Amino acid sequence: MSRVISDWITEYLDWTTETESPTIFHKWTAISVIAAVLRRKVWFNFGRIRVHPNCYIVFVAEPGIARKTQAISFGEELLSQISGITTAADTTTIQALLDDLQESVTSNLLPNGETFSHASLSVLSGEFESFLGDKKDNARMLVILTDLFDCKNKPFRTRTRHSGSNELPSPFLNIIAATTPDSLANSLPSTAVGGGLTSRIIFIGSQGKTKKVDVPVDPPAEQREKLIQDLAVISRISGDYNFSPAGRSWWRKFYAKYEEQDPKRICKDPAFRGWYSRKPLYILKLGTILTASKTNEMFLEPDMLDSALAHIVEAEHTMTRTFSAVGRSSLTADVDTVRNIIRTHKTISENALLQMVWRDLDSKKFDTVIHTILRSGEIIRTYTSPKGEKGIYYHWKEAGK
Repeated sequence: MSRVISDWITEYLDWTTETESPTIFHKWTAISVIAAVLRRKVWFNFGRIRVHPNCYIVFVAEPGIARKTQAISFGEELLSQISGITTAADTTTIQALLDDLQESVTSNLLPNGETFSHASLSVLSGEFESFLGDKKDNARMLVILTDLFDCKNKPFRTRTRHSGSNELPSPFLNIIAATTPDSLANSLPSTAVGGGLTSRIIFIGSQGKTKKVDVPVDPPAEQREKLIQDLAVISRISGDYNFSPAGRSWWRKFYAKYEEQDPKRICKDPAFRGWYSRKPLYILKLGTILTASKTNEMFLEPDMLDSALAHIVEAEHTMTRTFSAVGRSSLTADVDTVRNIIRTHKTISENALLQMVWRDLDSKKFDTVIHTILRSGEIIRTYTSPKGEKGIYYHWKEAGK
């Protein structure tokens, strides 16, 4: 199996450079695409545990600002050219998901000569909330997605529309999706935040485009063909990854120092406590994917583990506001909306602010929202504008200093 490019992810980022989607969205799309083609037939030997490369990745940004779905579509375009890869529809139901998994069952020959049957499916969803369904009725979907993430050794028992009761051999589910903070709030009950499914998702946030591109230029066809050719090579990898001796030493040092409840961790929101317990697992998943991006050798070296950690840390910095609109309080989404308006404007009069939110907030509710934000210390209130005009003004704290 020969390759024509030195690093698939680096080449993919170059192929998508003249687009408006943030680079971090393209990077994690590339990571998801490689996970999709590796499937269940690849794993990392972690002692008595097999760590599979499937990832749950969700892009979070305000609608129409960061080109979330567009970023996913570029990866989907290449993935569609690789034979043997099964993908699920953008909008689905539990029954449709189980049917798709059943239809994905295939067999591959492992390096040891063993024939291995697995049900490997990738979901590419431009609207994560449509995939999850309404939070009033999606409890079973959340449980199933949580269960499938772990790639348990035992068969997954399901009932499908076409075949009745079935057992799926070695299921593998890989997800990349996009959503907005408000849509996430509409899809996730507050009780689901912090554990279960959300602790298994890498949320990638962005405040806007990387750059403005007036007319997207179609990259050279030869570059696209090289990406497809090497992705096909990656799709034929099978078997187990292991630490190299140096990689094993790196891991010992990292894990000895790692504290999942470190008070200095990047995401201090309690909602991420469960996620931090799985951060080491994701480093191993990502280390496997990054290695497959570069070489057919199946050993995790220190440089790949360093890169995996760096990508995870970069993602952590974007995750801090993921659940800003999700909470037990009925005011949570309203508080987040008003915060975003003030932060965007830096300074805004109360009259102007009320004109923007009057359809959703009466005066009493508005006062409660404003007091909540004031007590958080994120804004200040003055009774003159920066130009000395009388009135009530709110200032995002950084701007009001």
